[in-house]
Amino acid sequence: MENVITASPLHTARYITIAMDIAERVLNGNYIEGQKISGRSTLSGLYNVSPETVRRALTLLQEAGVVKVLPGAGVQVNSVEAARDYLAESGQYKVVKEMQERLNRMVLERNQLNSKIEHLTTELLEYVSSLLAAKHKI
Repeated sequence: MENVITASPLHTARYITIAMDIAERVLNGNYIEGQKISGRSTLSGLYNVSPETVRRALTLLQEAGVVKVLPGAGVQVNSVEAARDYLAESGQYKVVKEMQERLNRMVLERNQLNSKIEHLTTELLEYVSSLLAAKHKI
C-alpha cells in the first residue's frame, strides 16, 4: 500500500530563458527602443538552439510588447517598460516555481519516510506474530 509520487524535475523551458535574457538586454540598454536585433537564425546560433525555440521566445516577447517581429524585416525592440514588466512577471513566476520544486522535494521525502515507516511496521508485526506463535506453539 505504498503511495509513490515521483517528483517531476521542474525546469524553465529554454525559450523562456531566452526571452528573459533578451528582455534583460533591453532593460540594461544593450538593445534600445527602435533598434533591430538579430534575426531568428542569428539568435538561434547565439543561444545554440533551434530557430523554433527562438521563435517561441520572440512570440512571448511580442505578446508582452517588448519587441515587434516584422516579417521579412527582423525583430525590433518596442518598449523598455514592457521589458521591465515582463521581467517582473517572470520573477514572480520563478518564485512560484521554486516553491513548487521545494514542495515536490518535500512530498518525495515524505513518501520515502512513509515507505520506511510502513516497512518497519510490517517487520514489527511479523516479529510480534512470530513471538506469539512461538509462545502459543501455533
